[in-house]
Amino acid sequence: MELVMPGIGVLFWTCLIFLILFFILKKWAFPIINGMIKKREEKISTALNQAEATRAEMQRIEAENKAMMAQARTEREKILEEAAQIRRRMEEESREKAKAEYERMLASAKSDIDRERRMAVEEIKIQVASVSMDMAEKILGAELSDRARQQALIENELKNVKL
Repeated sequence: MELVMPGIGVLFWTCLIFLILFFILKKWAFPIINGMIKKREEKISTALNQAEATRAEMQRIEAENKAMMAQARTEREKILEEAAQIRRRMEEESREKAKAEYERMLASAKSDIDRERRMAVEEIKIQVASVSMDMAEKILGAELSDRARQQALIENELKNVKL
């Protein structure tokens, strides 16, 4: 039973040693331990503040990135629209140039045809005049007195003429 019920002396000495140890710890160890705990709390607080600042900075950077992406999309759309306008304008200019070239070539062809037609008409006139002169010369060269002979000569010459 002595193990379960210690004696008064053991209790006294145990309490006395405990109180002395407690006062020694209170004087020298507890201030150091409390200082270490406060330093640890400050480090944790600083780390939490830094984490919060970092999170806020990341949110700011993310917002900036979103704004930059939106601006880039807007600029890309603007550039694509400008490129489409330039392409349409170039197509229109090409059409106008092709149309002008077509009309120029058509006018040139018409003038060439007209010139060739006039030259052909002039050549035909010259040939008709030449044939008329040849016929008149032959008719006048033959006897003018015989009307039937003149008519036969004219018909014969008309058959020989090739236009």
